[in-house]
Amino acid sequence: MTPIDWKENTDVGRGWLRERTSRHLGELIRLAMPAIMTRIGMYFLNMVDVAMVGNYSTDHLAWISLATQTLIMFFQVLGIGLFSAVLVFTASAFGAGNYLECGRIWRRNLPYALWTAGILMVICWPAETYFLILGQDPTVAAEASDLARIMVLGLPGFLLFFMSTMFLEGLGRPTIGFVVMVVANLVNIFLNWLLIYGNLGFPEMGATGSAWTTTAVRWVMGLGMAGYIWLAPSMRPLGIREPHGQRWSDWRDQRRLGNANAVGYSVEMAAFASLAIYAGWIGTLEIAAYGIIQQLGGIPLMASIGIGAAVSVRIGIAAGRKDRADTLLAGWTGFALCLFMMILGAGIILMLTNQLLDLFTDDIDVIVLIVPIMVLILLSMTIDALQMLMGSVLRGLKDAWWPTFVQSSLWFFVMIPLAWFLAIPYEMGVAGLIVGTLTACLMSVVVQILRFIWLMRKATPKI
Repeated sequence: MTPIDWKENTDVGRGWLRERTSRHLGELIRLAMPAIMTRIGMYFLNMVDVAMVGNYSTDHLAWISLATQTLIMFFQVLGIGLFSAVLVFTASAFGAGNYLECGRIWRRNLPYALWTAGILMVICWPAETYFLILGQDPTVAAEASDLARIMVLGLPGFLLFFMSTMFLEGLGRPTIGFVVMVVANLVNIFLNWLLIYGNLGFPEMGATGSAWTTTAVRWVMGLGMAGYIWLAPSMRPLGIREPHGQRWSDWRDQRRLGNANAVGYSVEMAAFASLAIYAGWIGTLEIAAYGIIQQLGGIPLMASIGIGAAVSVRIGIAAGRKDRADTLLAGWTGFALCLFMMILGAGIILMLTNQLLDLFTDDIDVIVLIVPIMVLILLSMTIDALQMLMGSVLRGLKDAWWPTFVQSSLWFFVMIPLAWFLAIPYEMGVAGLIVGTLTACLMSVVVQILRFIWLMRKATPKI
């Protein structure tokens, strides 16, 4: 990272601190709430699939959990990383008043999203081979691979949706993605009801019906978002319909940041997929339980990602002005907001544990695996959210590779081996997976906070 040539802010004082904290908090909430709801909506799609399939059959739940928690989520997270940089660069161009550059950003990423999805679809196709190599039961591997091949067909639509969402959030218009996501969730619930259970004369397809619904809904999301950007009169001043006219090398900085994010996010996803593999080694009940645990923690984690996107914008604006004090304040305000939201979310989940579990399964053997470790699950969720938030803080400073290096190292050298040891040789089962996750995430929070302090260290005003 190139050091920022900070300018001194001579206005720092108690009045400045109150005014700027209030401003940052207000802007974070304004930017974050639609972004949070969009990301919760994205996660809710998968959570509904798991819940409806889980109530259909525990075996089907195990198959779709393996397919989703390994390959499909890995590819989605990889794409999220690649195109998360669209938010930072669009916000920077829009803040500078370079509206035509905003349009060029979307146009150049349109084909990039589609051919990236095509490559990932090819990689996904031998899914059964991957599962067998990873030691999964042959029956589970065959069923999960069929589901993965169906769901990956929707990946182009998903990446088109996410890239366009980042573009609109960079323009300060996050509400559009939320509206599209609401429609997508309604369609998803209805199609699942038809195809999983065979209602209104449709065939009863179980997890396969959910997989086809997933693919259809992803395309609805992608085409709906792209259609809005292409047709909306408010987008025309950005030159959306004009060729971007840029060489591959002209936008290497965006890809550099996106590549760093993609490596970091995908390594984290690979690590969590490894934990799903471990659960599969233990048994069908354990992988079903782990799939539900991931869904329970998903909504608060999506909130942290939404806050992180807003924090990246606020830090980017302050750093663009070379205002050290305001950049520092933006980071800590985002951290405090994220911590508050996670504690609130954890409390709600804890109070509604029984009701939430009833949504996913009526299998008492699965429920018994989850309830005794619920507090541990929620603590791990909170710490994971904070380390993700700190990664967004650093990326808002365009510190592309540091959070990737920290997170990747901890996932590979702490979380994966520790979770394996605790879950299998030490026989802690699913609880061991959670303890391994918690340990690595806590270390990630500490190291990334120290990195942020180090970046802001020179002549930082006392605020």
